[in-house]
This record gives sequence, structure tokens and C-alpha cells, in this order.
Amino acid sequence: MLKLLETLKDSAESSFDSAALRVENVHRLIGGYVVARARRLRGQTKPEATPAKNPDDASIYDVIRGVNREIGEFGTDMFEIIDDARARREAEKQASSTSSDRDD
Repeated sequence: MLKLLETLKDSAESSFDSAALRVENVHRLIGGYVVARARRLRGQTKPEATPAKNPDDASIYDVIRGVNREIGEFGTDMFEIIDDARARREAEKQASSTSSDRDD
């Protein structure tokens, strides 16, 4: 059951990241269209040089992806804690049943 939940968590994280990328692409396409139309309306046929994007400038989409990764890592940590606790309980059960068998 735990593996299924972890798989679902990973799938949701991946889907969310993919959705953010698609929304970003749509926004860029629309933005490019709007800028091109505005230039045409102003009579500018030659596109102006756009400044290079500074890699330190995070877009909102980078922030969304970062938050998504952090939530995913938190979920992974929680699953590991739950799995470790389950394994500990199983080991304790086996140890107590083994000691009970010896006492008989």
C-alpha cells in the first residue's frame, strides 16, 4: 500500500511539473504573439533585440517547479519514515515471537 501511495505521489508531482511547463509555454506563445502584434501596429517590422535572460532571474514557473520539488521531497521523506517505522514494528514482532518460542 505504501509503495502505491508513493507512486501516486510521484505521479502527481510529475504531472504538476508537466502542467506548469505547459502553462509556461502557452503564456510565452501568447506573449510572443501579443508583442509581435503590438510591433506591427506601431509600424515596427524588424523585431528589436531582446536582452538575454539572466540565469539568476527566476520566473514564476521556476518558483512553482521549485515548490513542487520541495513538496515532493517532503512526501518522499514522510514515506521513508513510515516505511522505516513499519519495518521496525515487524522486526519487533519477530523478535518478541522468537523470544516467546524460546521461553516455551
